Amino acid sequence: MDIETPSDEFKNVSYNQSSFGKLKKHLVNEIDNDQHHLCLFLGNYKPNKDNAVEELASALGREVKYIDTSELVSRIESETFENLGHFFKGLEESDEILYFENGDELCGVYTGNTHSRVKYATPEERHFIKKVKAFKGLVILDIPEYIDADKTLRRAAQSIVSFDLPKSLLKRFVWHLKNYSLNGNDLKTKRPEADLEIT
Repeated sequence: MDIETPSDEFKNVSYNQSSFGKLKKHLVNEIDNDQHHLCLFLGNYKPNKDNAVEELASALGREVKYIDTSELVSRIESETFENLGHFFKGLEESDEILYFENGDELCGVYTGNTHSRVKYATPEERHFIKKVKAFKGLVILDIPEYIDADKTLRRAAQSIVSFDLPKSLLKRFVWHLKNYSLNGNDLKTKRPEADLEIT
């Protein structure tokens, strides 16, 4: 069974443009109507992501709860299900904004073809979406690389906000310098190599 597809009205929002203001206004009007809202934050430029979540928290009058997704995801599928179940247990609704950092840990996997660039949703990702749909409130999934957000996740989200690098050459230079020094010289997501199991 496929994931239900919400409206596309807020699927192409850019921070620092009028579309983000419209999304903010929509959330203020709709967030208390016993609904869930899954928002994807896509892009590497963290300063604007921090600003955006602060703006949303201020507009909605809510605190932000930060969750490190990598602490919930295990190499063993059943453990991830258990961790997600434990996190969402009894959490039917919340006045806090749930902000899942490192959301790419949940993202889809590549096909068996070694040259394929298409990702498909993992069972863990579908389980996460199911839990979010049963939750009443705003959930933000932060994914640094645009290509890591597979089609299933994009279809399930009510809104997708893009965070492009700033136009200022100085700000771009500072950002690149920081990321190269912290993360090495490769900023792109690579197709992971297959794990070898020893029997």
